[in-house]
Amino acid sequence: MATPSPTNAPAPDFTLPNGEAEPVQLSHYRGKNVVLAFYPADWSPVCTSEFALIQEVLGEIQGYNAEVLGISVDNVFSHRAWSKDQRLTFPLLSDFWPHGGVARQYGVFRENDGISERALFFIDAEGVLRDRWVSKDPAIAPGLNIIFDALEQIAGARPKEAHHA
Repeated sequence: MATPSPTNAPAPDFTLPNGEAEPVQLSHYRGKNVVLAFYPADWSPVCTSEFALIQEVLGEIQGYNAEVLGISVDNVFSHRAWSKDQRLTFPLLSDFWPHGGVARQYGVFRENDGISERALFFIDAEGVLRDRWVSKDPAIAPGLNIIFDALEQIAGARPKEAHHA
């Protein structure tokens, strides 16, 4: 694995298509905190579980002036079908071509597998990458406390005891 993008530096900007094949540019989210959720593949059991949990607490995440963007190397058709099946309301972005280009920018592309690591990047409202979490094993999803602790740190609050699963 390459070295993940450094923290306290501008987050690499990118434009990727969402499940409707519409371009989504990271820098258009300035003024909002962003949780970039890289994941290996639509339809996998761990990804399905991880994103169902994120969807369940999406309102709380948005309470931190934050939005979630899911990114994988799947194509837009797969994203559209999986998002509809899972009733996900946050965008899933296709890093299909150039294959894993954004995952490579963030240092989380698995060259031997052709997929991204399971990883979270936390970007503040000014576009600065403030924190990241990269799983050592793609079969292990992050606990929600990782998301809420990072968002609390961005908001300037001290991290609380983990109160989310």
